[in-house]
Amino acid sequence: MNDLYIRSIAASELKDFYPRIERDFASGEYPPMDVLYDHMLQGKQEGYALWDGNRYLAYSFWVANLAYDHILITLFAVLSEYRGQGIGTIFLKNLHKMINNSIIIVEVEKPEEAKTKKERDKRLRRIAFYEKEGYILINGIDYIIWDIPMHLMVRSQKINEPLNNQEVIQIMQQIYFGLLGKRFINKLQIKETNGEKNEST
Repeated sequence: MNDLYIRSIAASELKDFYPRIERDFASGEYPPMDVLYDHMLQGKQEGYALWDGNRYLAYSFWVANLAYDHILITLFAVLSEYRGQGIGTIFLKNLHKMINNSIIIVEVEKPEEAKTKKERDKRLRRIAFYEKEGYILINGIDYIIWDIPMHLMVRSQKINEPLNNQEVIQIMQQIYFGLLGKRFINKLQIKETNGEKNEST
């Protein structure tokens, strides 16, 4: 797998690509196809895949502001047949090279909200994966999107000063207002908990 590279996913490819998203993510964790398609046409979301020249092995979608100061990775998955082979790490490292000067945010489901030990362990592994790649779990923020409780993790090589929780909240509000608009912005619930002001780099 020495010839892997990243290529963009065009909006015109989404119809064929979307069934994979439906298989890889639980219902409610991804937007309807027409919504994602419109977002891609409008430049609100971008899709990228890791290719070996013949097929893709992993893919991701993200939202960025115009200046690429901050980016939210909305979907990130390795195809099931390639999991456990380091593909996710290769893909993420390549994505970081593309957007290395940006504040990168990922959403991870809360292990403490898992209904089974298997699901809890899966969520803990996901957090550990991102931590290994330089992401820091943010404490002190109560965050729910589309009725799913999440933790936020942040990675940034750009800023020297700590990124406090209020800054993270403002970034997320800006991102989701651009995606959801006034009609659905109520699906985003985010606030500091217990007045904590924990910081993350």
